[in-house]
Amino acid sequence: MSEDKKNNYKLCYENLCLEFAKHDPTEMAIQSGALYDADKKQFTLTYLNREYLISYPAGSIQLKEPHEESPLLDDEKCGLKILLISYLHRCTKTPLVKKWVPFRELKGVGHTYDHFARQGISKLVGFFGNKGELFSKAVSKIGGKKYPSGDIGFEINVLPNLPIVLILWLGDEEFDATAAVLYDPSAVQQLHVEDLAVVGSLVADELIWIANKL
Repeated sequence: MSEDKKNNYKLCYENLCLEFAKHDPTEMAIQSGALYDADKKQFTLTYLNREYLISYPAGSIQLKEPHEESPLLDDEKCGLKILLISYLHRCTKTPLVKKWVPFRELKGVGHTYDHFARQGISKLVGFFGNKGELFSKAVSKIGGKKYPSGDIGFEINVLPNLPIVLILWLGDEEFDATAAVLYDPSAVQQLHVEDLAVVGSLVADELIWIANKL
């Protein structure tokens, strides 16, 4: 990755932190489902079944359990950091609609970010396309609950107010593997569509990292 791209991602994260610092931490905790410790000036936010500590107002992020690893916290694109900070200050605690739609059917999405949304599907198919048991084991590590669709389906809480469904159709001699990432329509009230577009990719990266350690 070029230095210019690295700097752009870092700048995006830093600008988000400045916006984050303008918001009341107690209200952000109420809206997002995070916990806020006023004495420590620190949020505890659950992402994919693991707790992250986020300082306020600086926005620095670390895992709550020091012995745990996160493959994405040190990523040069700052994707996970951007997602967590964006979620905290944008989240509205809008009730779930309790239906599932693909990214392209979310309100206001259009085709602008569809390429990024498809990246997550491509990663899932490329790694897990003929590894159904490994997929199930990896998803169980992040608290997935079985969902009745495809060859293997799971509902996952990415963040407290942001569930998604992952569906995998395994490949065989006749058909190629396919996958789907589905969202509740309320997702657009919890994150900007630009952030939602990369959720599938970030979840896929986490699952692949977990699978490689199993």
